[in-house]
Amino acid sequence: MVKQERSGRTRGNLIRAASTVFDQVGYERATLLVISELAQVTKGALSFHFAAKSDLARAVQAEACAASGALLAQQAERRGPGFDIAVDMAHALVRLLETDVVVRAGTRLTQEIDTPDDPSVHCHLNWLGSLYRTLRRARTDGSLLPGVDVRPAATLMMSLITGTSSLTRTHTELAFGNSPFSSRESAEQRLTRMIQLVRPALSGP
Repeated sequence: MVKQERSGRTRGNLIRAASTVFDQVGYERATLLVISELAQVTKGALSFHFAAKSDLARAVQAEACAASGALLAQQAERRGPGFDIAVDMAHALVRLLETDVVVRAGTRLTQEIDTPDDPSVHCHLNWLGSLYRTLRRARTDGSLLPGVDVRPAATLMMSLITGTSSLTRTHTELAFGNSPFSSRESAEQRLTRMIQLVRPALSGP
């Protein structure tokens, strides 16, 4: 039992260390040596748990999907207008992307390496499915305007999430005349602004 617990801790440390490296430098530039040093384990211990970098990347993606999927499932259980819940899902995901390195790394890997169309490892598919189901609920409860197509509406919400989060990763000041937009503005603040723009077209005034 003690050996199994130690093995589980080592595996968890490797996933977190790999997430940090993948998040910082991406899949191609990440090395197993750097990951093992960050996790404070030997290269042999890393190889025992993960035979290749691709296996480690897939484990990061799976953990990212599990964490974010659990958050979305919790949101989906709430009562209230479906559109408001979809908006809350978007905010929750943006907060998670800002605070959870495993989720950030998992989504970055989805963009950088070939990932199966499987929601258990493809976070974006997981999120898109949750948004779609919630907006279908919004159609039923009347919080989504009757003429709005649910599928592109879910895609739009997804784009707001990924777009605002990606923008936060940049370190360049954004110049829009006298606009207050800058890299110091959080992803959630940007998301709020953008949802304010699209809400009338999706849910009405």
